[in-house]
Amino acid sequence: MRYLIGVGTYTAGDDAIGLRIVEAIAEAGLDRGFRAIDLSSNSLNLVAYLTPETEAILIVDSAKMGLAPGEVRCFAPGEAETRKPSAGLSTHEGDVMKVLELARAMGFPMPRLRIMGIEPDTIESRTGLSATLEARTAGYVRAAIDELMSM
Repeated sequence: MRYLIGVGTYTAGDDAIGLRIVEAIAEAGLDRGFRAIDLSSNSLNLVAYLTPETEAILIVDSAKMGLAPGEVRCFAPGEAETRKPSAGLSTHEGDVMKVLELARAMGFPMPRLRIMGIEPDTIESRTGLSATLEARTAGYVRAAIDELMSM
C-alpha cells in the first residue's frame, strides 16, 4: 500500500497545507492506488503506517526552508534536519523528523519515504491558507500524487 500523509493544524494558517491537500484528494476521489491520510498534528500516529506491507509514504507538510512562500521541495528524511526546538516527543508536537528517527531506532520497517515540504507564507493563529498557498493548492495536489506514484 502507498500512503499520502498530510500533517499540520487547521488553526495555524499555512501549517494546514498538508491537511488541505489530503482533503482535496479525498473530495475529488483522486486517491486511486494509494490512501490519503490526515494525521493532523499527531505525527506519532505515523508509526502505524510503518509496516512491511507499506510500499511508499509521501508526507506533505509546511516547512520553513528559506525559500519563497509557496515553493516546494521533495526530499528524503536523511537529506534534511529538523530545527524545531523541542522539550521531547509528544502528541502535541508535530515533528515528523523526530518521529521517523524514533521509529528507525525502535526497528520499525522503513518503506520508501519522502517529504514534500511547502514553504509557508504565514504561520499564525488563524484558520485558512494564505492567498499564496490557496492559489497553488490544485498544483500541489497534482505534484503530491505524481511524487508518490513515482516512488
